Amino acid sequence: MRAAGLVPQRHLEDWGISGLNSSERMVDGEPVTTSIRLSRFYTVLRDPDDLDDPVDLRPLDADLRRMQAEETPDDLPDWMAWMRDRGRFPQLWEAVQTHVIGAGAADGEPGEVAPLLASHVDYVLHNAFREEHGLGDPTDHPWVRLAHRDDARPADVVVDGAVVPGGMVIDADAFVVGVGAPLADGRVVTAVVPRAHLDLITLELVADGPDEPAAPLAPRAGRRGAGS
Repeated sequence: MRAAGLVPQRHLEDWGISGLNSSERMVDGEPVTTSIRLSRFYTVLRDPDDLDDPVDLRPLDADLRRMQAEETPDDLPDWMAWMRDRGRFPQLWEAVQTHVIGAGAADGEPGEVAPLLASHVDYVLHNAFREEHGLGDPTDHPWVRLAHRDDARPADVVVDGAVVPGGMVIDADAFVVGVGAPLADGRVVTAVVPRAHLDLITLELVADGPDEPAAPLAPRAGRRGAGS
C-alpha cells in the first residue's frame, strides 16, 4: 500500500511506514473497510554528519540515559536495536498520515482534508504536547478537543514539486503546524510537525514515500545497528 511522506531531506531520517490503522462497518452482515490510515515517523538530525554531536541529542531522563549507556544485548531483535538507537534523537511522531477511503465508506464520508487534518493535529497534540496544553493523565480527564476543522484554511501545499488544488493548513497552535492535501488517486495526505524543528524541515510532500527506512543511521561503536 502506498504512503505519502515528506520530501527526502538532509536533516530527517524517514522510518518508512510505521503504523497502519483501519476502520470497518457492517454491510449486509459482513465487515467492509471504510478507511485506512498509514503513519510515518522521522528522526530529526541537526548535524547528520556527526551523530554524536550534542546538538543532535534530545534530553534523556535517568532511565533512558542508563539504557543508552548499556551495550546492546546480542539477543535483542534487530528492530528493537534499531528503535533503541533512535531513542537518542528527537523524533517527529506521527508526522505524516496517508488516509485511504475504502469502498465501504458511506455517503457523506468522503476524504475531506479539513477534518482529517484537524484530527491529525489533535492526535499529535494529545500524545506529544499534553503538558504544554495543561492536560493531565488521559485516564483521569475527559478528551478536550485541541484542533477543529474550522481551524483549517486554504494554503499552497506542494506535493511532488507542484502546488496541488485543495491544500489546507492549520497553524493556530503554538507548538505545531499542520498541512494537508488531496492526492490525484483519491488519497489524502496530512503532515504535522513541531514548530521547534521548522528551521530544519522543508514542509513539502511526496505522494509515495519509502516503505522501509530510507537513510538508516550508522551504528555506533559497541552497538548493533538494524540488519547487523
